[in-house]
Amino acid sequence: MKKSIYPILFFLLIGFACEEKDDPATACGVSDPIENLPWLKQLAESASTGGLSEYAYITQAKYKGKRVFYQGSCCPNCSWALILLDCEGNRINEEISFDDLEDSEVIWKPGNSECVFG
Repeated sequence: MKKSIYPILFFLLIGFACEEKDDPATACGVSDPIENLPWLKQLAESASTGGLSEYAYITQAKYKGKRVFYQGSCCPNCSWALILLDCEGNRINEEISFDDLEDSEVIWKPGNSECVFG
């Protein structure tokens, strides 16, 4: 009886060990999405040269288990809308709030940023 349990335990351990985990250091299959996703790099470049660039930032998060991005603003006198983009840069056209997002992380802000994240 003991000998028949060992192969089962072995396959269970291998199955869990091989389970794909979402690596927090990668997004959309790349290690540095700002540099390796051309559309996101362009978004960062545009944000860094536009008016009020010191208030711009880009965040990655998860929405319904998938990686998404949004450009935000910490401008104290401005308002902005949450617009999510998928890994290809396509807009996600759904009613979404910050409560719908998980694992939010700022991945870009300009060198002269006025934003403070805590």
